[in-house]
Amino acid sequence: MRDTIEQLICDWTKIGAAFGADPSPTSPDLERLLISTVQCAPKMARLFVIATTWLHVYGDVVAKHRLRKLIREELSGDEQSIMGLMLDLAHDRAHPQRFASIIRDLKPSPLPRPLFEVDRTSQHMIERSRTRACAVSRRWGCWCEPFEMKLDALRPAVWVMSNNAFMIVRADFRGDLRASILAALTHNEHAVASELELARQSGGSRAQIRNALDNLEMTGKARRLRSTDDRRVRILLGSS
Repeated sequence: MRDTIEQLICDWTKIGAAFGADPSPTSPDLERLLISTVQCAPKMARLFVIATTWLHVYGDVVAKHRLRKLIREELSGDEQSIMGLMLDLAHDRAHPQRFASIIRDLKPSPLPRPLFEVDRTSQHMIERSRTRACAVSRRWGCWCEPFEMKLDALRPAVWVMSNNAFMIVRADFRGDLRASILAALTHNEHAVASELELARQSGGSRAQIRNALDNLEMTGKARRLRSTDDRRVRILLGSS
């Protein structure tokens, strides 16, 4: 777990979080980074706070269809509650609320308790956490105290975008299905096999995928490669 957290910190550093660590050499798979962050959050409060702050500022680059799919497939019930809390805190006071389509599928923990393991070490700490918990964390059953967004712990947008080029297009798309398609084609090796497989990997329906691909082909960000032998359609990034 320690190695996992250290890798997460390097990945977050790469996309603009000021952890004081060496950044990962390449940009991370953002949606899987969020999944892993939620799984490790109870062990490190600062990781949760910085990740939430980053989402508050740069949440438009998250591929929401793909993230929703990964949440459903890879997070336990308690972990989904933590994800709900993080997304809820991240889009606080934002209009429209960026993550509403994801949050509506998530449920509070059926067994409320402190979010962070350090607050679960004794009955006294548990009770202290419960009484100090913010209203949003009470709603999700993952108690944590109110905190201010750590905006001074993030790099400015110009740095984040120049060091993570994939985010520029995502920001333009504001995380819609086209962002999930590009993410799936980049990070899921089987996504290129067919429109059906791409739909499975990106979290959209077959019809939605076809419509989004029409736009991505028009702008040269993806293309369909049709086989004359078996009529299968493979999908490639870019126009080359």
